[in-house]
Amino acid sequence: MRISSISNQINSFPNRINKQNKTNCNNNPQSFKGIYIEDIVDLGKVALTPGSSKFLPKDFLLLNEIANEYPNQDCFITKGYAGFPKLEFRERPAEVQTFRKTLSKDYKIEINPKDNNYPIVPLLLYGDNNLTRYIGMTSFISLNPSLPYTVMAGYELHKKLLEKKYEILKGIGKTDEYGYDVGDKTIIERAHKEIEDIEIAVTRYLMESAYAALTDKASAQQIYASNYPKVQSRLSEKRKFDLTTSIANRPKIDLEEIKTKKMDICKIAMENYPDVNENRERIKTLKSYMEKKGIVLG
Repeated sequence: MRISSISNQINSFPNRINKQNKTNCNNNPQSFKGIYIEDIVDLGKVALTPGSSKFLPKDFLLLNEIANEYPNQDCFITKGYAGFPKLEFRERPAEVQTFRKTLSKDYKIEINPKDNNYPIVPLLLYGDNNLTRYIGMTSFISLNPSLPYTVMAGYELHKKLLEKKYEILKGIGKTDEYGYDVGDKTIIERAHKEIEDIEIAVTRYLMESAYAALTDKASAQQIYASNYPKVQSRLSEKRKFDLTTSIANRPKIDLEEIKTKKMDICKIAMENYPDVNENRERIKTLKSYMEKKGIVLG
């Protein structure tokens, strides 16, 4: 299957924004960047010179735009299997974050990954999971899905986890002001366990996308470069608008319109792949096939 045959299903999710007109592009509220990358993460051929961004312009612009879509969540791209990206997410604390100045005048923000109220949770790509070899790499050396797309899928899955977290808190009559244990597990661990079937379905969805992309004849470089000028121009214009326009003068957000322009990847994945055991086996099969063929998308 060629990429063009799955573009409406796969690529439309992160790229719907591309098709909106200038006014709609400015509808979403802006926020501080909420995507962070560990300095020792291996991004392969896309890594730039030391001390600069680890991403090429198209990727970091897209990642910044994705961060703007999820102002109350943070994503940490950390070192995982063989140095490849591992994804972790957290609910952004409601309070103002503190920082300290070092002797070299750098600003340092310290985050406790095991914070009771706002713990960092690994999703989709984590631990010794080497699926990142096939999904989740940057688009210069990967076909589909790229790292920005996988990050966005992770954000959506994280929303499902937080939905379950608040459902549990409501059920036991508690707020999120303090950390609570539920039996032998924390609330976030219990919530993570309860969305495991969705996480596996989304992982299969990404793996199926990567598999479908393998037969495309276009090179990764061609795919990467095809719409770069358009993306750069659109996002640069959007950023300038945000930096120079008062909030009072921005268009009103139409939440119903936003809903109609987005697809729910968790819902689509569960509709397409409802059987969790079948999903586990299919992921293993796809991974085995790619390993035997010596295929590494990332």
